Amino acid sequence: MRVLYFSLCCLLYSVSATASVDLEKTMKNMAFQYKQAYDAQSADQMLPLLDELIILTQQSAAADFAADKAEQFKHGLQQVLAELQLARQAAMQEDVAQAKVHLQNVDALRKEYHQQRKVSIWRLLFG
Repeated sequence: MRVLYFSLCCLLYSVSATASVDLEKTMKNMAFQYKQAYDAQSADQMLPLLDELIILTQQSAAADFAADKAEQFKHGLQQVLAELQLARQAAMQEDVAQAKVHLQNVDALRKEYHQQRKVSIWRLLFG
């Protein structure tokens, strides 16, 4: 059943990857899925949420970023994706505690890259 769900999610991702990405909406959805996954009490609850997070991260990587930050942000999303895949592997082995460690690493990456995303007032004014 898990394999079927994951395969279906991958198929939906491949269909939606060609559409433009609303990064703000996708990130909000990621935050919601993250919280749900982190609050999950069992691997069975966590796995579909991790699958969704993986798909959303892949979609985010397809977004248009400012040229001067694109490589940096895509690298960050690849790091997030790697942590999510490790969390999924841990959940597949019924190790919810280890999966949550990987989710904490995702949160640390989120904080790091969101700081880098902020644009200074001077840059807004003077380009």
